[in-house]
Amino acid sequence: MRSISVYDFIKIKIASMEYAPGSNFSEMELAKELDAPRAKIREAFNLLEQDKLVQIIPQRRTTICKLDLGDILDSIFIVRSILIAVVKDVLSQPGETELAVIPLRENLSAIENGTTFSDVDFFKVNHQFYLGLSELSGFQRLNKIVFKEKLNIDRALRLSLAKQKDYLPIARLYGKVLDGLLSGDAGKPINALCELANTLEQCANLAMKNNPHLFK
Repeated sequence: MRSISVYDFIKIKIASMEYAPGSNFSEMELAKELDAPRAKIREAFNLLEQDKLVQIIPQRRTTICKLDLGDILDSIFIVRSILIAVVKDVLSQPGETELAVIPLRENLSAIENGTTFSDVDFFKVNHQFYLGLSELSGFQRLNKIVFKEKLNIDRALRLSLAKQKDYLPIARLYGKVLDGLLSGDAGKPINALCELANTLEQCANLAMKNNPHLFK
């Protein structure tokens, strides 16, 4: 656990659904699994509880919180609103925008045009898409907010996208947003972001329908 904090490690496992909603842990068990001091595990659990990702029952166990459809829909709305604001702001500096967006578009093309790719490949591009857009603002705090909310969205996506072909519509919407940015017409990426948000809402509802036991 030297290269990444215990907090970040557990958060990544929650986002990837490897630690599924409703899973129980004890400080002792996780300390042994991660070869980390129990104090570090306790500190991580406390931070994750502040993020509303775990529920701590003192002296007994820590449970990964179940998903909440309302929270996921709120996260989609927050991320959409932030990215729309970023798009409106950065299109006043088209030269700088192109330098940041073109590499993102090239990375995304590998998914759109690929015959085979894994969920790891998709979520790597997914991460780059949100990271790249939020960083266009130049405000690091926005980046942190987006990634906090994105965890909810990613968990819903993992539950609703079962096959490779299911990822393509999302990837193509990412491409539509980036193409809109490159066009310089603010209306195009904004409309694409709204379309993306609507699609993500559908995914969230499907995730709950197919996995009711993982939701509150």
